[in-house]
Amino acid sequence: MMKDFELFQLALGLQSPWFISSSSFNAAQKRLDIRIDFESGSTFSCPVCGHEGMKVNDATEKTWRHLNFFQDEAYLTARVPRISCTYCGIVTLKSLPWTGKESGFSLVI
Repeated sequence: MMKDFELFQLALGLQSPWFISSSSFNAAQKRLDIRIDFESGSTFSCPVCGHEGMKVNDATEKTWRHLNFFQDEAYLTARVPRISCTYCGIVTLKSLPWTGKESGFSLVI
């Protein structure tokens, strides 16, 4: 039987090092919250120059809202890494698996 974490990971197209760290549903508020994280020790490609294997310097937490999950509000909250690129300095990842024009998610300011 598939668990909710597995279902959400598949639906969002998450692959290592990304994973669902928690999810909760509040029926009274009609709100689904999903938390995304990345594995400790992960490395990423620099979004500026493309060099691979850059270590994480730190991370900032950001939240995105989906139009709706059925008739309920849906929010993704993720730790977004800032990498330490040897060539470009400290750079925040911009292209994330759950973002993009067709994703249905909007960054909450």
